[in-house]
Amino acid sequence: MKSYVNHENIRRYEKLIAISEGDPSRDEARHQTLLRLLAEEKAKDARPDDWPNI
Repeated sequence: MKSYVNHENIRRYEKLIAISEGDPSRDEARHQTLLRLLAEEKAKDARPDDWPNI
């Protein structure tokens, strides 16, 4: 379940970032926050190299 939520968060942040990048009047602070949140979620999703592939 945790993995599902993590993947959904990544998808949502990527979507919001794409929308923000196309907006000429974007809020730069919000955009940077979205980028930071996406990086945090991707870090949670990263697995060690020796993690079993299940």
